[in-house]
Amino acid sequence: MQDCSTVFPTRQARPFIQLAGPLSETFQGGYTPQQIRSAYGFSEEMNGAGQTIALIETGNQPNIRADLEVFNRFFSLPATSLTIRRIGPVPTASDPNWALEATLDAQWAHVLAPGAELLLIYAASAGIGDLMQAVDLAGELGADVVSMSWGRTEFANQTTQEQIFRRYPQVSFVAASGDESAIPLYPSVSPQVLSAGGTSLVLSEGGARISEIAWYGGGGGPSLFFPIPPAQERMEGVREKSAGMRGTPDVSFCADPDYGVVVYQSMPMSGSSGWGKAGGTSLAAPAWAAILAGARQYSGTVSPADLYRLAGGRQYLEPQPYFIDITEGASRLYQAQRGWDLCTGLGSPRIGRLQAGLAQQE
Repeated sequence: MQDCSTVFPTRQARPFIQLAGPLSETFQGGYTPQQIRSAYGFSEEMNGAGQTIALIETGNQPNIRADLEVFNRFFSLPATSLTIRRIGPVPTASDPNWALEATLDAQWAHVLAPGAELLLIYAASAGIGDLMQAVDLAGELGADVVSMSWGRTEFANQTTQEQIFRRYPQVSFVAASGDESAIPLYPSVSPQVLSAGGTSLVLSEGGARISEIAWYGGGGGPSLFFPIPPAQERMEGVREKSAGMRGTPDVSFCADPDYGVVVYQSMPMSGSSGWGKAGGTSLAAPAWAAILAGARQYSGTVSPADLYRLAGGRQYLEPQPYFIDITEGASRLYQAQRGWDLCTGLGSPRIGRLQAGLAQQE
């Protein structure tokens, strides 16, 4: 494992979790595991069995195992298999946002891939070098999918970090596109990473899908430094929209905290603890990590290029069997459009069809 902490010691990343309101001792709403699984069509069979999802965090959430147990009991979910590793000492004061990030990632990766093993790795700090060192450790420890719900603005020599991803070609890497509304971020812009953007998903009280549009707060846009990768180059219309650069996001998932998911944390945040409604592309990253774990259960390695190939390869399929094409809504600079766009990428997933299609690809 390379020591990256000295490469970019001052470049801090941040998590992209947002709460709709303060945590509360009583359940206060938010989409439940059953509602989200139903809305996107998750199957019982492709549950990530045999796969390990690594969640890369920093700081500390000392109650994370106990909080997972409360969450699982409340929603009648199976027990979570969670391994925790740490680089460096336990911090004396933990950042509450990073603690809540770890909680959300673990609870919802488990919701959407209940058969997968979870590997939670705490980096020594929020410096991009330290976080990438934790990514490196995840690869060394045999993770199948790595979820990164954090990022920072691009920097000129970010390509130096790419060697970490190249070292583990068998691993699927997923990163949140960010909540900076139309600003591309690293590591989401890496051509070797699946960039997960955000939508606003509206469900009825009974859980029926009403609408899904681009979330205004969702990050994305053309990279400042990475050229367009082959899978995007091949798909008609992407080069024009991304000005010949690597375009993000690749895919999307619900992220608007006003239509967020339920989360439980007993560790206090801003003086309160308990149940909350959370969102941000911090949810999209572990969600897509869980989706890929379910597909890898039968297909082996899944790359971003596989998703573009399935969506049509050279031309975005219409009607689109594997993705929900998001054509309404906008981020700060970009409008959702038919086909791939700089708000939602290929769209949000039709899980059953998507996982089955990935499993059948040669």
